[in-house]
Amino acid sequence: MTNIRIDHNLKFKTATLGCFLRLPLDKKTLALANILACMQSNASKSFPGINIQARTFSNLYNASLQIFPEVFGNQIVVFYTINFVEPREILDPDYNYQIVMDAFFKVVKEPLFDGQLLELAKRQLEQERKQYYELPANFALNGFFNTWYRNTPNYQDSVFGDEKTLKNVSLEEIKSFFNTLKNAPAFCLGQAQDPDSLTDLVQNRIDWPGYFDDFVVPTLSLSTIEDPIEKEVQFKSEQAQLLIGYGYDQSLPVYFKQFGGLFLGEYLAGDESSKLFTEVRKKLGAAYAIDATNYVNNSLFLISTGISKDKIAVASKAIKSGVGAVQAGKVDEDVFNKAKAALKRNYQISADRQDLILIQMLANALRGRDYTFEQRINDVKQFKMDKLIEFSQKLYFNESYCLK
Repeated sequence: MTNIRIDHNLKFKTATLGCFLRLPLDKKTLALANILACMQSNASKSFPGINIQARTFSNLYNASLQIFPEVFGNQIVVFYTINFVEPREILDPDYNYQIVMDAFFKVVKEPLFDGQLLELAKRQLEQERKQYYELPANFALNGFFNTWYRNTPNYQDSVFGDEKTLKNVSLEEIKSFFNTLKNAPAFCLGQAQDPDSLTDLVQNRIDWPGYFDDFVVPTLSLSTIEDPIEKEVQFKSEQAQLLIGYGYDQSLPVYFKQFGGLFLGEYLAGDESSKLFTEVRKKLGAAYAIDATNYVNNSLFLISTGISKDKIAVASKAIKSGVGAVQAGKVDEDVFNKAKAALKRNYQISADRQDLILIQMLANALRGRDYTFEQRINDVKQFKMDKLIEFSQKLYFNESYCLK
């Protein structure tokens, strides 16, 4: 059976479609995916020029085309997505699903392998990479993850991929990489007011072998090895970036580690009433910002903050004490209830965002389930303080990374 699912669009004036291709993660593959995505975003065989391709989709009532790779645990997913006005919303007899799909799949399936286009993509990515890492927070996050995966280098550089490949890749390598994509497990997902018609049109265009392969990944998450490390890196900036990472067992139930991490992140650093915001920013006056994020696909709970350089030690102590208090069962019920309300609100808002609905469909396809926002909201309602404490007790300190 072909991997395709297009749901009925009941609330949006735009339709959306995504073709997602899955590859095992390594940094060379990620670099190749970034280069190809940049080339295809600029031009294609049918639209052999940046202005030509841009004008083509602009003329389709400003259809939004996006092509990029993204890392999900131990996998790279290459995104080909298009968001476009539903034909029923426009009184134009020459505008329909077929016209949009013709343009979209010409870009997806017919890249322009041109030397000048490749060199342009290299320059664009080099500039994008430079600008990205000029921000201390991004530079620090990359340094943290490269230290976290110091014994598994294929999992490092998980935004742009291998720098040497980005600079030196040849046209032949890009052609070969594109041919491998045809055999990569793939799935088409979307929403439309007439899902049956769009499904039929898409079905006729997805003839690559990967669309008939199993898309599900039994285990997406990367394991973490308990091997604590503390690292400081000198960096010319007005403030320091402090990142403190806790690992946990990859094999924990997905529900438990997902919602345990979400609740702990919201409880510690969700808003001005959260515990670390109160302790580190208000009482110590140390932090400009503080965040707590659960990277469930990396088996990592990460606390990061931009901080005054003379407050690094006291802030680090306060952060560890904040986690330790939850581990000891000291949970503020009012803050916990605020965290629960915030998470419910986030999911309610997500259900009204078409891009996040598509991401949820992708996550479900990768995990082989059908997990709705309504079910997520219900699971948030059912989550108790003892589960938060239990999750926190599964954490172990594994890395402190300071950019100062």
